[in-house]
Formats: sequence, C-alpha cells, structure tokens
Amino acid sequence: MDQCEHSNIYSEDCMEDKIRDIGKESFHQAHVYDSLKHDSLIELYPGCSSFSHLSSILRSFNMKERNGWTDKSFTKLLEFLHEILLQGNTLPTNHYEAKKILCPMGMEY
Repeated sequence: MDQCEHSNIYSEDCMEDKIRDIGKESFHQAHVYDSLKHDSLIELYPGCSSFSHLSSILRSFNMKERNGWTDKSFTKLLEFLHEILLQGNTLPTNHYEAKKILCPMGMEY
C-alpha cells in the first residue's frame, strides 16, 4: 500500500502520486515543486482532513471545466463557498487567485 492510500488529505486526488508522476526535477527547475508540495499540505480549513488547499482548487477547476462554467460564475461560486466554509479556510475567492496556483506548472484545468 503506498503513502497515498494512508493519507486522508490525498484521499481522492493522490497529490503525492501526481506530483511524482510529473517529475520532481521539472518542478525544481521552475521553483514550483515546493510551492505545490506546500499547497498540498495546507488543510482547506483547520481540522479538515478531506481536502488540502491544492486538492480543493484542482477539484473546483475540474467541475468548472466539466460543466462549462464561465470565469465569472466560477468566481461567484468560490466567493460563496469561501463564505460558508469555516473561518480560516484557504479556498481562493476568485478565478484569478485559483488559477495562479495551477498556472506556474503549466497545468490546464
């Protein structure tokens, strides 16, 4: 059983495996690996073991793309979710902020 199967934070997204598959060396060249690793370890909100900062953004963008949401509607959703989540949550409040997390490594949502 690999590390991904033991961690609640990575339960559905297996972030460790995704980062490893793309290649640590590639990330170090662009100083992105450390940032992604850091974002994958931050809880979405204090005590949340189901989603990390990074996994919540990846899942949100996945839903945006699959459902054809506009950037404006996506921002409205992020604003709403940020309001209803516990205080101290790390969910971005707009499309631009969320996209900044993924774009440095060239990921398409």
